[in-house]
Amino acid sequence: MAQQINLYNPIFLQKRKHFSAVTMLQALGLLLGGIVAFYGYALNESRTLARLSDDTRKQLQAQSEQVGRLTREFSPQGRSKLLEEEVARAAARLKQRQELLEVLRTGGLGNTEGFSRYLAALARQPMNGVWLTGLTIGGDEAQLLLSGKVLYSDLVPAYIRALNREEVMRGRRVAELRLTAREEKEVPATAAPGANPASPARPAAPLRYVEFNIAAVRGNAPAATDAKGTN
Repeated sequence: MAQQINLYNPIFLQKRKHFSAVTMLQALGLLLGGIVAFYGYALNESRTLARLSDDTRKQLQAQSEQVGRLTREFSPQGRSKLLEEEVARAAARLKQRQELLEVLRTGGLGNTEGFSRYLAALARQPMNGVWLTGLTIGGDEAQLLLSGKVLYSDLVPAYIRALNREEVMRGRRVAELRLTAREEKEVPATAAPGANPASPARPAAPLRYVEFNIAAVRGNAPAATDAKGTN
């Protein structure tokens, strides 16, 4: 009698493994994260390359302009133009110096000897109580402006008469005379050595003087005012 043995057993069957929904969502999330990261990296690299390209373009443009400028300047035509401009400037400077030399030689400015003779004349006429603060002489010597200070206003006419004795001052007339009284406080003197420190200090006396401004013209030069005075 034949006996049959059943070898079919479910435990020996190969089972298929299926991914769960959670696993699939996690995998999809990782995939999306990788895509976003790669896109960000690519975008950043694209922007960097765009900046480099723009900088390179600007440098190339600047170098091209510089090469063009140097080519124009150092080309035969450019050198010729620069040389012509330099020669023209040198000729203009030479002409100006020649004209100035001619004016000085012919006395067109009215003075070929300088103004030292005026200073010498003022030095030869010193007067006590008179000190000068300014001297202005026009280019043609037609007008002479003299300013200074005197202790008393009566010294001004005497000083003018003294100056009239100088040859360089003759032929002039006083076109304007302005006198202004001034008063300043002197700095108090320090006590003498050995003096009693308890004794009261002597008050400083005010310093009084008169400022004068004289405009002396030669010939028929216009006179603004004959005389002015302020107290």
